[in-house]
Amino acid sequence: MKITSTLSLVSLLGSTLLMVVGCMAPPVDGESDADIDADVDADVEGGEEVGTAAEAITNGWTAETSDGWSPVSCDSGNAMSAFRCRGSDCDNIKGYCASLGTYNTSNYWTSYFSEEGTGRQTCNYGDFVTGLACTGSYCDNVSLQCSHLSGKTWGSCYWSGFISEENGGTIYFPPGYYIAGAECDGDHCDNMSFYYCQAY
Repeated sequence: MKITSTLSLVSLLGSTLLMVVGCMAPPVDGESDADIDADVDADVEGGEEVGTAAEAITNGWTAETSDGWSPVSCDSGNAMSAFRCRGSDCDNIKGYCASLGTYNTSNYWTSYFSEEGTGRQTCNYGDFVTGLACTGSYCDNVSLQCSHLSGKTWGSCYWSGFISEENGGTIYFPPGYYIAGAECDGDHCDNMSFYYCQAY
């Protein structure tokens, strides 16, 4: 009688274990545990989503760039809808990548600009800013990565006022508007203004 009860208990435990294992979802083919962990992990700065080099920058802030640092850019189908800088003379810069629900058909970088020269660059008509790079002390010379997004072009366009770290260092554009150019003024390109256009 005692042996029969023990066997029944072992059988019941074994069945339960098989049911639990059977309910666990198998990994997608070719996806390792590290890949799954990477999908779940998110870098957060000040409560905002931040993109990293290990993931596509979609609907989130890029990492910062500055003189001597790697350029930053958005994933295909995204364009920058906000800009932020911090540090002396707006030294460290980054952009917020927002999805337009499409894909890039071409990418190119503008010439570097600063307050000593032309002071501004815009993308070709209909294209949007998707990346940032700079050289020189305090990010003095800035270059914009521009992309043509399939099925999108410019609607209404405007120039923003100038921003810098002294007045908050962050500028957001209205919904549906994306950066299409930039201008700088002041020592080391300290003050930034942006040409922003409606995408349609």
